[in-house]
Amino acid sequence: MAAALRVVKLEPAALATPDFCACCSATAATSRCERLGAREIVVPYCVRCLRHASAAGTRNLAAAVGSCLLAVTLALALPLAWPSASLWVHVLSVVAVSCLPLVPRAFRPRIEPGHTAAERAAWWRSERELCCTNPRFAEALSAQSGAEVFEPSRGAEPRFFVWLVAGPLVAAVGAPSGWMFHHPVVRVLNLTDARMTVSIDGRAVASLEPSSAENPTAGVELRLPSGDHSMTTAVLGGEAVGTRVTLRSGATHLFAPQSVGQCFWLEETGYGRHGGRGTVVLPLAGADGFWVLPRRVDTWFAPNPPATGPDQRSSGGILVALRQSPCARAPRGTAP
Repeated sequence: MAAALRVVKLEPAALATPDFCACCSATAATSRCERLGAREIVVPYCVRCLRHASAAGTRNLAAAVGSCLLAVTLALALPLAWPSASLWVHVLSVVAVSCLPLVPRAFRPRIEPGHTAAERAAWWRSERELCCTNPRFAEALSAQSGAEVFEPSRGAEPRFFVWLVAGPLVAAVGAPSGWMFHHPVVRVLNLTDARMTVSIDGRAVASLEPSSAENPTAGVELRLPSGDHSMTTAVLGGEAVGTRVTLRSGATHLFAPQSVGQCFWLEETGYGRHGGRGTVVLPLAGADGFWVLPRRVDTWFAPNPPATGPDQRSSGGILVALRQSPCARAPRGTAP
């Protein structure tokens, strides 16, 4: 068992430390600097005790690095291994696993016989109070520095530090991004005359009312696992139609089944310094009513705001709109 903890109240003046080990009282052969804010003190140790005094920092660093590595790896890889997991299940799983390397820090190492500490034998409790596990060392330090020494009602070396939560924090921030990257957006549009149900791999995911005209709120936006899937659509009173699709991680997709006679295209409109390019029309070519969109869509099924021409004073940018209409009224070059 370790001896009772002592606290030495040191004034901010030059410190004179004893010449024996702060842990086992053997002859000091080396030392370790303890800092807290602007205060620092050189604590003497024998070679053997310096190893376990330095081990605390090494263990904390190993736990933090291991936690961060698990957080990053699982945030990106778990959606591929467990694609059916919901966003919240994924986040909670990644955060929980990232905490595992921190668990051993909750258990204190065993103190070897003849020693007074399992890790550090002295540490700052505040900028004026130094905790010492060796009463002899505390008394000697008090005598040489003219400082008061007392026995606290309770106290132990701190086990956790703020930076140890870096791994769970990375998990909490990165897990949603990883899940959404591997669960890309699929905009599903019903251009038939009846209500449509949509299933993926035999699991119903949406039920849509018909929307024959352009409308920014038309259809439904889903996040589905990336990879190869079977998308099945069934119109009320009609037969089910199956389509094999490949969803790409990080991409945006459009699925408009049973949309014969309808055309889709992208409109790129420049603003500010890009205003001179006007509006560029990019037709969408594909089969079975499924497209992997080559651009990020800013406006769904509506035109972009009108451009005012080039303006060199404004950096501006480019907005992309996804448009849709019967092929007979579509811009030239967009009809198949």
